[in-house]
Amino acid sequence: MSKHRQVRRLVACACVLVAGLVLAAGLDPDAAAGSRPKAPAAARAQAERVDIRLRSLTTRATGQLTIEASAGGGRARLTALNLPEPQTVAEAATTYVVWAVSGGRVLRLGELLRDERGNGGLAFDRPAGFERYGVIVTAETSAGVERPGDPVLTTRADEAAALYPPKPSPAPAAPDTANDTGRTNNPPPAPLPPAPASPRPRPRMTSGDFYAEVDDALAAQGGGRVIELVGDTPAPNARGAARATLNSNRAYVRLNFRGVPLPSAVGASVYVLWGVIPDGRIVYMGSLPASEDLNRAEVYVRVAGFESDDYTLLVTAERARPAPAPDGRRLLKPKDSAAVK
Repeated sequence: MSKHRQVRRLVACACVLVAGLVLAAGLDPDAAAGSRPKAPAAARAQAERVDIRLRSLTTRATGQLTIEASAGGGRARLTALNLPEPQTVAEAATTYVVWAVSGGRVLRLGELLRDERGNGGLAFDRPAGFERYGVIVTAETSAGVERPGDPVLTTRADEAAALYPPKPSPAPAAPDTANDTGRTNNPPPAPLPPAPASPRPRPRMTSGDFYAEVDDALAAQGGGRVIELVGDTPAPNARGAARATLNSNRAYVRLNFRGVPLPSAVGASVYVLWGVIPDGRIVYMGSLPASEDLNRAEVYVRVAGFESDDYTLLVTAERARPAPAPDGRRLLKPKDSAAVK
């Protein structure tokens, strides 16, 4: 055999050996970069429990809603801390009541009893017929009122959801071992050919990061400062409450409104939120929803250009989106009106 033919045969054998090694590695998914660790028990249990932080609208109170999976769609417990005396929140109020709300439906869940420190809790099952719902806490004249007043603590709209236990995985089929030696009668199935690679989807930006950034900034400052807004002449019954803070020269604000009429009702086309700084400057912070959503949803704001955390807020009713300064009537002003001239 010529030397040239011997070299060709050695190369062919080497290729076969390499191909076999590659195939073996391809059949073992753990061979490439170590075994993928199984999810720890705590992570698996996380799917059976959800914790939701409640927003405080007018007080320093805090709260959390914990939902654990159950056959009925979830067993929930609401815990509230530092609730003030009810009459300091609403006139003639004597107690706090918890409600489930969704799509115009309202269901009273029960009375939230508090101790001398203002701490209390209420456990309840998923409200019947509610797959997604929000939870609010209100100060009321009695525990049996039919309709809720203004919220003191609240989740986001439809933030709570039915939570059922995960379905058990089917048990693996027993191997076919018919003969006495314990060997299976059927040979192991041949491995399936690898599926063709699908194109990797392009990452998509979502607005969730923005909301999380605002929530995290407020949480880092203990929830932020509370700014209460009261209605001015165009809407005397309107109210607003905000949590506000500053981080890296950015103002972070989360607001809730109640009783604010549609802009058209006061002869405007848009409501605008402003930041008022003690040195006299007024900073445009954005236009507000021009629909009933303004009274139902939380408004999140992030604006750069603030140097200190001593700003307050102002809402005006404008005929058009303004540029540098408010031009319309003042709709909501800080409860401490001395802060705004």
